Amino acid sequence: MHALQTMSFADREMFAYNSYQERKKQQLAKVTPEQRIKYCFEFLKGYVEDGDDLMAARCYDGIAKYSDKLDWSEAHF
Repeated sequence: MHALQTMSFADREMFAYNSYQERKKQQLAKVTPEQRIKYCFEFLKGYVEDGDDLMAARCYDGIAKYSDKLDWSEAHF
């Protein structure tokens, strides 16, 4: 091993992969519940037309999951 090289190639690849996965999780966490519900409805529209009940059910589950996380603080208007 070279005097200045302190980490193996496999370790560097592992750390780069872990860093990429962590950044991806952080980006997904930034997506608001409203946006996620919008995506669910967009997907649902196509699956209902195709008659795919399993995927439609998954879309409905996603809508219910993220509906609980909506900000209702301004709902009194």
